[in-house]
Amino acid sequence: MTTCYINGNYRDILESKVSITDRGFQFSDGIYEVIAVYENRFVDIDLHLNRLIKSLNKLKIKINLKVNQIENISKKIKKLNNLNNGIIYIQITRGDQHPRDHKFQKGLKPNIIIYSIPKDFKKINSKAKRGVTTSLYPDIRWLRSDIKSISLLGNSMAANYAKEKKNHEAILYDKKNYITEGNSSSIWIIKNNKCITHPLNYRILKGCTRHKLISIVKRKKLKFVEKKFSIKALLSADEVFMTSATNFVMPIIKVDKHKISDGKPGQITLHLRDEFINQI
Repeated sequence: MTTCYINGNYRDILESKVSITDRGFQFSDGIYEVIAVYENRFVDIDLHLNRLIKSLNKLKIKINLKVNQIENISKKIKKLNNLNNGIIYIQITRGDQHPRDHKFQKGLKPNIIIYSIPKDFKKINSKAKRGVTTSLYPDIRWLRSDIKSISLLGNSMAANYAKEKKNHEAILYDKKNYITEGNSSSIWIIKNNKCITHPLNYRILKGCTRHKLISIVKRKKLKFVEKKFSIKALLSADEVFMTSATNFVMPIIKVDKHKISDGKPGQITLHLRDEFINQI
C-alpha cells in the first residue's frame, strides 16, 4: 500500500479521489513538484518548495499551508511509505468548480495531493557510467515553461517520441533551431572547457538541479555562461549532459544518429555528477 496525503487526510493512494469538476482535470489548472530522496536524504527540498510557491503565485493559486507544513507532510509520507530512494510528488490544483467555466471563481479550495514513488537510483547511476541517447523534437509546449504546470501534453508527446526511438530523453528546439531544454530536464553543452546552458526566461524552467550545479561549476572555477545555443552547437559540442531532479547530472552520448565527441561520457560531466552526489 502507498499512502497518499490528500486535502488533510492520509489514505491509500488507490482510494484517494478528486472530483471530475477539478480544474486540474478540466483545464490543467495546477502545478506540481518532484523532490528526489536519495539514500534516505531529501535532495534540495528547500529549492523545490520555494519554486512550488513561486509557481502557485504566478497562477494566483492560494493555499492554506505554509512551506514548513508542506515539508513536514512530505517527510511524513516518506516515513509512512518507507521511502529510501525515490521521489515525493506534490500536485496542487485550483480546486473544484461547477459549472465548468474558463474563468475561475473566487474562493475555490485547492486540491493538494502528496505521495511517493520508489526509484532505483542504482540503475540511473549505471546509465550515467555509460551515458544515454536522445532525440531532437520541436518545442511545441505553451510559452510559459517557467511555471511548473501540470499542462504536460507537449512534454509527454516529446518523451514518447524519444521512447519510440529507444532513447532516454527528447531535446527540444524552437523555431529558430535553438535548444530550449529537455522534455523533463535542463540541457547543457561543454565546448572548449566552457559549460553552457540556456538563460533563464519564460521558455525554460528554473531547474533546481541546474541551479545547484551552477554553484558547483563556479566553485570549481570552471568557465560558465548562460546563452542560447543551436542544434549545430549541440552536435559539435565536446560534451553534452542533462540535469534533473531524478537524473542528477546525466551524460548524453548521442543525439539521434549523431555521436557526441567520441560517443563516451565526458570527464568533466562525470566529475560534476560526482560532485553533485557528494553534496547530497
